[in-house]
Amino acid sequence: MLIHKIQVGPLQVCCYLVIDQGAAEAMIIDPGADSGEIVAFLKKQGLLLKNMVITHGHGDHIGANAGIKKAFPDAQICVHEADEDMLPYPAKNLSILAAFYGGTTVRSPMADRLLRDGDTVAAGRHTFEVIHTPGHTPGGICLYYNNPADEKPPVLFSGDTLFKEGIGRTDFPGCDQKKLIHAIKERLFVLDERTIVYPGHGPSTTIAEEKKNNPFIAEVMLHG
Repeated sequence: MLIHKIQVGPLQVCCYLVIDQGAAEAMIIDPGADSGEIVAFLKKQGLLLKNMVITHGHGDHIGANAGIKKAFPDAQICVHEADEDMLPYPAKNLSILAAFYGGTTVRSPMADRLLRDGDTVAAGRHTFEVIHTPGHTPGGICLYYNNPADEKPPVLFSGDTLFKEGIGRTDFPGCDQKKLIHAIKERLFVLDERTIVYPGHGPSTTIAEEKKNNPFIAEVMLHG
């Protein structure tokens, strides 16, 4: 499994391409912008795109959906059912706010597949578990890959749920800090501590590092 990161858009969203080189298939996680660059990479590598998985419905994570879908019409846009309505509506995906600062609004095609906790999505032969982690948005998810036969550490794509020494914002409509902290503690911090975390913004980290060093979680755990 190859993981290729492209930082896209003005907010430098981490868009990840998960590639099964043997099957020449790929899955995209959070195609936030720059669809031309993403499509060009896929075509240059001769990859078949099967899934576009959206970790949550904010505009900065879905801005390239339409362009990629046009180039790969059979690729499925996958999002948690609680964030489904955010995709085509700028007021709901908050891209309407960007328009006030000279940015553009985002209208994504509707989802082809609605996800729930415990579902799986695949990049070729590599299967990821959907972990529902509401808080940043009602339908926020993470994607977890753990192959017991593989000696390499497990992998978690955490969207805007968990960052290196940070967590997702909870001051937007639909946010809930208590739910976010609970999801991190009860769903993510119970994973293998070796797990490499690939967040929606910023550098990668590990579950062990965040359990030890994340100041937002430590503050809540200390003071409730």
